[in-house]
Amino acid sequence: MRTGLLKFAILSISLCLFILRTEASEKVSFNRDIRPILADRCFAYHGPDAEFREADLRLDLKESALAVITPKKSNKSEFVERISSSAPELQMPPAEFNKPLSKEQIQLPRQWGPVPMGRTSERIEGNSRLS
Repeated sequence: MRTGLLKFAILSISLCLFILRTEASEKVSFNRDIRPILADRCFAYHGPDAEFREADLRLDLKESALAVITPKKSNKSEFVERISSSAPELQMPPAEFNKPLSKEQIQLPRQWGPVPMGRTSERIEGNSRLS
């Protein structure tokens, strides 16, 4: 009986460690998780086409995008405020675009930052164009 209890305890601890390691390794990646959302939901209004660009904001260029979506300040950024807003005049993407963000997509920029102390921020791959 004592051996069975010991095996159960070891198995339980191993399972907990596996779960914690899996969760830690699934951190949000700008390139994998956030960039595709920008391309699908934001580039139509904030991309390369000057004719349709709104607010003189380009999210398809790395420098411009990182100015409004920074990992160290993502929770306080206007970007997070806008995608989180339910107010029609603030909400991004706008309702008439018919591509609302899911709750999970809205949470991603918050999970991407802030960067833990002692770690460097994720390298944003590619040249200056994000698409």
